Amino acid sequence: MGDRGSIPTIPGAMTGFLNTGMQVAYFAAANEFTRLSLFVSDPPSGGTVTAELNTASDGSGDSISVTIADGDNFATATGSVTLAAGSSLYLIITEDSGGALNLSGEYEVSQSSGVTTLLTTLAKVKLDGNISGTDADRDTVLNSIIAGISKRMQNYIDRNIVQATATNETVDSDGYWSVQTRHWPIISITSVTLADGTVLVENTDFECLEADKANGWIVRLSGGYTTGWERGQRVAKVTYVHGFAAVPDDLVQLATYAVLWEFNQTQQSGKGWRGLLSKGVDPASAVTFDRDFWEREVVPALLPYRRLVA
Repeated sequence: MGDRGSIPTIPGAMTGFLNTGMQVAYFAAANEFTRLSLFVSDPPSGGTVTAELNTASDGSGDSISVTIADGDNFATATGSVTLAAGSSLYLIITEDSGGALNLSGEYEVSQSSGVTTLLTTLAKVKLDGNISGTDADRDTVLNSIIAGISKRMQNYIDRNIVQATATNETVDSDGYWSVQTRHWPIISITSVTLADGTVLVENTDFECLEADKANGWIVRLSGGYTTGWERGQRVAKVTYVHGFAAVPDDLVQLATYAVLWEFNQTQQSGKGWRGLLSKGVDPASAVTFDRDFWEREVVPALLPYRRLVA
């Protein structure tokens, strides 16, 4: 598996977002888009839902399309779409004739490097910000801010949160009973190999229980008991699958707040507040600005997800 990214939920009905390009991923390196799976919490009744991931926001690019049938909650489709470095994928809902609710999904690409899965969607931002109507220029600005905020948040936490495979990732040890992988949660471990070539056996030479998986820990065993790893750098190579099946709800909401904060500083928003907090009626009164939103709200909320081990 290369990379499996998730598409945050578009809450409620989809009728207001038909034929609107909603950016869901950005690719810093060339890649290949191979599968799209979509889900709805309430299935269409008397109709269908059709949506695609397209390389162009106006639907003119290459795509993989999925149709959720009457009464179904899920559909998937495969294909092969070449993604150039610097390209994006946009979710476009082309039909909603059955009143389905709460669309979400996931996509697969061949490579795990250089992929930024966006942490919120255009639909979520517009709903939370009470932004109505269709405006191509405004939506372009919003999609750009969503991509930028998502990348900034993932740079800060210094690890991937989407599902991917790490192959022969080296780990360091301070001699403690556990080592930590670069990405977490761990879904499954394929192999652990010591620096001298010794292949460790799970549940005999090491273990990774549910609590360990949540933190990216691999625990060394000897004779059925925990023991210390050899102290040093690159003591082992690990191949494992990691990531979240869906972007955690708190990160989705945090990204949505941050996007709206950034959007309200643009001319496109019609406000251009530049962080304006308050302004008195009296022209001579003081004007105050909120310039600390990122440090005050975003950074503390990201700390539980941040990789703190070098």
